[in-house]
Amino acid sequence: MLARWIFIPLIGAFIGWMTNVIAIRMLFRPRRPVKILFWTLQGLIPRRKAEIAANIAGVVDKDLLPVKEVLAYFNTPEATAGLTKIVADLVRRRLVERLPSFIPLGLREAAGRTIEETIMKEMPSALEELIEELSRNPASFSIGEILAEKFNKLDIAQMEDVVVTVAGRELRYIEWLGGLLGLLIGVVQAFLAGWR
Repeated sequence: MLARWIFIPLIGAFIGWMTNVIAIRMLFRPRRPVKILFWTLQGLIPRRKAEIAANIAGVVDKDLLPVKEVLAYFNTPEATAGLTKIVADLVRRRLVERLPSFIPLGLREAAGRTIEETIMKEMPSALEELIEELSRNPASFSIGEILAEKFNKLDIAQMEDVVVTVAGRELRYIEWLGGLLGLLIGVVQAFLAGWR
């Protein structure tokens, strides 16, 4: 009788915990399709990777970063000034570095300053034209498609590492919750078995 009250809940806890461990692992594994009689077994994410990427693209483009909102962000004086400064500084430094060393340093720096000043003057209107062009044809620019392409290029092992790194603690909680539920179900089963 005592064995029933101890072993049934412990077996239930083990089964509940192990079931959740296997379910979590099966999100990513097996990575390649495995044929078992009439069934093909493959992890959820490897099997539906392209569909997941397409859904991510849709959510990003529709809800998270619509092109109009991104363009509105870049169409502010602060963003334009910041982007212009970054580009001008980068171009000036690269020009000074890449001009042949037989050109005197003062002349290289003067050329770099001239290019920087030109970029500082022309970049805001160039950005404005770019924003107008993208506004007329927002389908030509999709942040979601860029993310989907990156997602599709990720190796399944890399994805698993990212998910475990980000949600490892929560995944362990899910595993332990399965054990707790199994334990409770085992207690109820032991109670019902003793009640007869």
